[in-house]
Amino acid sequence: MSNDEYKSVEHRVLANPAQGARVSIAVFFEPSNRDKLYGPFPELISTTKPVVYQEFKYDDYLRRFFAKELGNTLTNFYKIDNTKA
Repeated sequence: MSNDEYKSVEHRVLANPAQGARVSIAVFFEPSNRDKLYGPFPELISTTKPVVYQEFKYDDYLRRFFAKELGNTLTNFYKIDNTKA
């Protein structure tokens, strides 16, 4: 949503002694609207800061998430390769 304008730190949890990997997923504000397009905020896109991520529908995200198509991160899957332009 921030078009790479704002960065977050890598999330680590040390309090859970259980074996196995932890999973984090993106949460949307209105998941009942599955046909809405999600993507970078228009205010954060300009000629000097082109769009970095393609828009997607929540249904598409859910389908890919549960089919394990997204790999390690959602951001890498929807990132646009601007070097080809």
